[in-house]
Amino acid sequence: MNRRSFLKAAAIVGGTLAVREVGGMALKKAVSGKKTVLAIDGGMAGGTSDYALSVVGETLREEGVDFEVIHIGEAVLRGCTACRTCRREERACVLATEEEIRWIEAMKRANAVVLAAPTCFGGIPGTMKSFLDKAFFANSKHFKGKTGAAVVTTPRTGASMTFEGLNQYFTICEMPVASSTYWNNVRGLTVDDLKNDAEGIRTMQNLGRNIAKLIKN
Repeated sequence: MNRRSFLKAAAIVGGTLAVREVGGMALKKAVSGKKTVLAIDGGMAGGTSDYALSVVGETLREEGVDFEVIHIGEAVLRGCTACRTCRREERACVLATEEEIRWIEAMKRANAVVLAAPTCFGGIPGTMKSFLDKAFFANSKHFKGKTGAAVVTTPRTGASMTFEGLNQYFTICEMPVASSTYWNNVRGLTVDDLKNDAEGIRTMQNLGRNIAKLIKN
């Protein structure tokens, strides 16, 4: 599937339906033994971070790796309150919705997790951070050893801070981090702007190849 088709399909599929499909696909692929990469997109279907992920995904598929995306940009979520119930009782986060639990289960099944975000006020979008704080605090032991990679889009500045913030989730959970030939960001306000960032596109392609190498080895 080319990037244009990917974006069109992503825009059509509704959030809940997409999550159910991703969860089902991830389970089937885990059973079959095929390598799977799951991306959590803090933006919306058809947005800039979605386009950047489509470039990574196209490269991964060329490398024989399955790739799926969950868009959480429009979700209404609560943040972690550090109640530590998940640690004391070894259970799922008590604040996580059923939808979030499905997302987390899909992350557990994947061989690699990509976190993608458009830059918001120089950092991670609030909805995404609310989800990631809960997901990684309650499930860190399940992510240990999985490959992680961050992808950031930005109109102008703030990419480095957002990139650093996403990578901190990986490095606190003993997850090897995939890198590229530059920091993993693409620059532009719109998808059309991103298409003109030749260096950013090459960075996403190289990232896809490096993720594939890590999970295959």
